[in-house]
Amino acid sequence: MSYKSCPVVKLCHTLIVVKLDVESLRALRAVVGTGTFTEAASELGMSQSAVSWKIKRLEERVGAELVKRGQDIEATPDGQDLLLYAERIIDAHDEAVEHLSRSDLEGVVRLGTNEDLRGGALADVLARFGRMYPQIRLDVRVNLSGSVREWLEDGEVDLAVVQIPSDEIQPDDVVLWTEPLEWVHAVDHSFSPQGVVPIVSFGPGLVYLDAAEESLKRAGVRWRTVLECPMLSGVQAAVDAGLGVSALNPRNLTPSMVVWEEGPSDLPELSEVIRTGASAHDEVLAALRETLSTALVERGM
Repeated sequence: MSYKSCPVVKLCHTLIVVKLDVESLRALRAVVGTGTFTEAASELGMSQSAVSWKIKRLEERVGAELVKRGQDIEATPDGQDLLLYAERIIDAHDEAVEHLSRSDLEGVVRLGTNEDLRGGALADVLARFGRMYPQIRLDVRVNLSGSVREWLEDGEVDLAVVQIPSDEIQPDDVVLWTEPLEWVHAVDHSFSPQGVVPIVSFGPGLVYLDAAEESLKRAGVRWRTVLECPMLSGVQAAVDAGLGVSALNPRNLTPSMVVWEEGPSDLPELSEVIRTGASAHDEVLAALRETLSTALVERGM
């Protein structure tokens, strides 16, 4: 193969003479990262056809096929090469926008949040907020939603990201997502509702603790709590090990968990919301609220 016929050289040469659209590069990263156009569209907050069109336009611009279309989308060798540049381009673009958009707004805002915003997602959003509003001091506290909601009601935090039963949503709440709640157990362990069922619980700070216990009572299930842990990772580890059954959102299930088919099926639907305290119209608070709602909805957490 000659130097000029090398795909990488051809791609790099093409990059010199075309203008790369940052949002198309973002779409490429999402498609390859998720493996499907559907999940990429959900992550980017746009339609599947819009994502597909962005990829197609990008391929036309660089003159190369960038993804292998099929059940699982994969990057072609040219696509992998372009992604190396795309990561740096997107990051530089976003940092520049945040830098140029930075505000002189000053103040202090106290944020309470639950652990459901895991995997660094919340940290990334707060870091972005810090770059955009360098004069605002953030005080962040993390606990179970029941405790965070009490902090908000007692005025200990100004803004809260909490999980609540969907029928308790208030008019001023910003709803990030809504999802079901299910009884689950480890795939290699089964539990009969006719016996005494071991329960793995988050403890008294759980907003749906009463609802979960009422669900068991209505089904005539006898139970005993074998482990209480306020951390998601601890509850997941206990369920994975076969210690007992727990009520979890689908997003929190591990590959080792399955729905408890013999168990109750009347658990409440839950919503993750942003709720504001008494100083709802404070400009500093409004800035954080807007940043959180936009970023977290975009991510689809």
